[in-house]
Amino acid sequence: MSAKDRTPTTRLLALAAFILAAGLLSLRGYDLLAAPSAEPVGGAMEKELTYLLEPITGRDRIRVSVTGHSPKTVLIMVDGEIASDLRPMRARIEPVLIASINFNPETDRLSLSQFPFARGAGRTLTPLQIAELTGLGLLSLMLLISLLTPTTTPRASTPAPAPRQPETPIARAARTAPVAIEPDNGLRTATALAETKPNETANLVRSWMSYTEE
Repeated sequence: MSAKDRTPTTRLLALAAFILAAGLLSLRGYDLLAAPSAEPVGGAMEKELTYLLEPITGRDRIRVSVTGHSPKTVLIMVDGEIASDLRPMRARIEPVLIASINFNPETDRLSLSQFPFARGAGRTLTPLQIAELTGLGLLSLMLLISLLTPTTTPRASTPAPAPRQPETPIARAARTAPVAIEPDNGLRTATALAETKPNETANLVRSWMSYTEE
């Protein structure tokens, strides 16, 4: 497989990884920041009562606070629409309190209320949860940068021209030397001149002869 064929596949894999990382970041962010805490709040008694009463009220929909010892006051808040008649729910909750914390309906006090909870209010993150969100965010950012960065295809390099050798004096003399005229060419030139201009040719020959005698 050539580099040209691998480039689209790599970008598709990076896009799929970015979508997966962004989805995980969104789900974990909502679970840690917006969703209500699944861990009961309060002391050991409050947490125990929360686990015992969740089958009645629903999971993550109850908050319990116990104050005093004898008599004791139990405050229970239930998530849901504001209800005017809570006697059916009270009739189911009181037996659990009596069996678990020795609640006495005659001396102890039970305060039961129902109203919608604010989602994600007062939620604190642990260092591990902060590190998890930070890692997912950095991974999503790196994948996004790799998708937005344009890919350059390597070009075939053109061979550099061979260095020019310095010209030697012998080569320069051979290149600039005059071309000798062949004898046959000189004879043909003289014959053509005698045929076209006989008078000038005769005068030229006489001048050569007189120069030779001198």
